[in-house]
Amino acid sequence: MNVKRISWGLLVLFVGFILLFTNLGYINFNWSAVFSLWPVLIILIGIGYLLPEKTESNYIMVFVTLGVLALFAYQGLTVPKNNGLLGRIFNDHDRNFEWDSSGSDHGTSTRASKNFKSPYDTAIEFAELSIEGGVISYRIGEPTDQLFEADAASDFSNFSLKEVRSGSKADLDFRMSDEDSKRSGEDSNDNSVIMHLNTNPIWDISLEIGAGTANFDLSAYKLEKLTIEGGVASVKARLGMPQSAKSEVDFEGGLAEFELEIPKEAACRIIAESALSSKNFDGFSKQSDGSYVLGNFDAAEKRYTIHIESGLSSVRVSQY
Repeated sequence: MNVKRISWGLLVLFVGFILLFTNLGYINFNWSAVFSLWPVLIILIGIGYLLPEKTESNYIMVFVTLGVLALFAYQGLTVPKNNGLLGRIFNDHDRNFEWDSSGSDHGTSTRASKNFKSPYDTAIEFAELSIEGGVISYRIGEPTDQLFEADAASDFSNFSLKEVRSGSKADLDFRMSDEDSKRSGEDSNDNSVIMHLNTNPIWDISLEIGAGTANFDLSAYKLEKLTIEGGVASVKARLGMPQSAKSEVDFEGGLAEFELEIPKEAACRIIAESALSSKNFDGFSKQSDGSYVLGNFDAAEKRYTIHIESGLSSVRVSQY
């Protein structure tokens, strides 16, 4: 009996059945609650190496694996959506898009706030914004007359904004310091950033977070490209109409929830490469090459191409 193969086989079957029943609407499974228990998998692997190579050990390992899967199932089925790892960190992420661009702080924390501004110049036609941080909540809200503006609230984190302008292009780098990024998991409820952009330039935005949430309402902005890389992350984004035939969205996540809204009038193609993910592409037609298409994609002069690469994730693309 190859107990390691059996244990991993049980795990894959468990994930497969959960994704199937979720897609069919039979259950409402909270993956973010399960993510908080990922160290249990390391413990399970350790137990497998420690047990002696005996027949009794094989049965013990299978029994322990079934117990771990039962724990995962209980956690995912009973913990409300606003709890679990991501829910405890940021409790404003439900399954529906409810955009709050006011930038108000709903908590009672004594967080220190710092404002960052980059002045707008009418010569700037293209802007590239790179965002990087640890366990943190990012939000893009209503437009500003500045080129870029951010309100960062934290008990300890040190953010920085660097800018390089060349001709009609501006490159903005907004990030948390490396040391603070490592510490951010200590009290992640007290780390949030509200950002505002100017509506005139065409934007190329990239976000890199290890764990956290992002709520990007980009419907008022001219977006050429959106790139998101996240480990354990919950990301919501709403886009406006595409700017060209090269407009694209790239999402890469490990244990992630990704929700994207695009206008009903926008032509779009989704290319998804995912291992064990729950996918919901409402209104899209699956093509022979495995991609998903919305509207007359090939003939459209302006369109979105969405690339999704994920591990154990929940992915949803819908129209508004």
